Amino acid sequence: MATAWEDSPVLRQWRAGYHPLDPQDWQPRGGFHSGEDKAAYVEGNFVLRVALPDAAPPESPIHWADGSTLTLPLRSAAQAYGEIDRRPDPDPDLDREHALPVTGVRFGETAVRTSRGPARVPAWLFTVEGYDTPLARIAVDPGEAVIPPVPPLEDTDGGTARLFGLRGAPDATTMGVTAGHGSCDGGVVVDVLEGAGTVVLFGRTLPGAAPEPGAGCDAMFHALTVEVVLSRPVGDRIVVDAATGRALEHGQGQGG
Repeated sequence: MATAWEDSPVLRQWRAGYHPLDPQDWQPRGGFHSGEDKAAYVEGNFVLRVALPDAAPPESPIHWADGSTLTLPLRSAAQAYGEIDRRPDPDPDLDREHALPVTGVRFGETAVRTSRGPARVPAWLFTVEGYDTPLARIAVDPGEAVIPPVPPLEDTDGGTARLFGLRGAPDATTMGVTAGHGSCDGGVVVDVLEGAGTVVLFGRTLPGAAPEPGAGCDAMFHALTVEVVLSRPVGDRIVVDAATGRALEHGQGQGG
């Protein structure tokens, strides 16, 4: 898997294109005013108090720190708002309990870590009543996902753990990997193989204790965060799940 990625034009595509490493997460300055506000944000419970712009956003390139740029198609304000308000009411005048009011929207930019380093990216900025920090949603159309250069591995013994995503900064040598396992497994370990342009992770479930006679395992699926220590920071290397061959995005999944 590591060899296939290191020698593949797909890795060059990863380095030349736009691939964000940050989740689109809102962290208002000073934190949320209440638990109800935080719950509303997590649940996508918003109410629109202003008309969204009808006009298409102006052509705006992505800017990297080294001076390079890339211009990609942009999404409308309505498309971006649809990402944050995930429980729209049929009646726009109906005020939902604990909904966060959106009182303004403008086109601007936001800072994002990408596979090519930090960048300034076109974004729609939504003003939320009571908060000074706007809620930014990237306006760049994500486009097609990077297709792995090799097919996924066959899980012949049923011991492969599914990996969902990452937590950690590119300049850190420790990252959290979200992995899934069953109720009767003994947990998950993640093996690491570091290359010049890749970090390949392979999740394995550990055998658990034998169930009591006559007892069985439930079908519950559990997620936990496994800490992975690297010999050097991730940097601009692509992090790959060895089982699927796919790049792991930052901020996907939640560990427990």
